[in-house]
This record gives sequence, C-alpha cells and structure tokens, in this order.
Amino acid sequence: MKRAHKYILNFLNNNRGDFNLFKFILKLPLFLISYAVILSTKIKRTLYNRSFIFKSKEPGMFTVSIGNINLGGAGKTPFSYTIAEYLYGRGLKPCIISRGYKGRLKKKSILPVGSTSLRMSGKSFPTK
Repeated sequence: MKRAHKYILNFLNNNRGDFNLFKFILKLPLFLISYAVILSTKIKRTLYNRSFIFKSKEPGMFTVSIGNINLGGAGKTPFSYTIAEYLYGRGLKPCIISRGYKGRLKKKSILPVGSTSLRMSGKSFPTK
C-alpha cells in the first residue's frame, strides 16, 4: 500500500524527472480546464467590480445573506427561519426574501410581522 501511495505522489509531482507521454496526455486537459476556470472567474469578478454587466445595489439596511445559491439540502431554509425568529424576539423586524425552491416561486408573498406562519421556499413553517 505504501508503495502505491508513493508511486501516485511521484506520478503527480513528476519527481522522477523523465518525460512520460501518458502522464502528459492525462495532465494536459486538466491543466487547460483549470486555466479556463481561473480566466472565467477573473472576468466575472472584473465585470462585477466595474458594474459593466452585473450591477449590484446596496440594500440600504442591515442584510444577512444565507447560503450558497448553487447548493441545496444544507438546511438554509430552517436556519433562515431560526435567525428571523431570533431577531424578531429581540424587537427587530426581519424580512426573508427567497426565490423559492430552485427559483420556482411564481408570485410574491408578503406576510405581516408577527403573522402566525412564515412561508419560505414553498414550505410553511408555524411560528412559536
């Protein structure tokens, strides 16, 4: 097992110093893809920073953003609900803005502060 581990590390680090066409063929596409990802990330960041295409606005109030918009199933909705309850219990008036599960909500829902239920992501959560 140690021998295989050592071989893999040497393979990845190219410690042997000899040129191997097989290794080169395996590494080249990954190398090119990594640079494509780096370049696209830099372009996107530049467009955001200079507001060419992706314009962002300051909300004008204290804002908490929860979660990664690309990944689901991490418990963001219940966590948002818990934070809203915590803030409401301290006299603040929290507002949760959600596009719904996978952005499928078609109509806006506005609930008054202190209502008996909180609706997020197409799910209802009773308040305590």
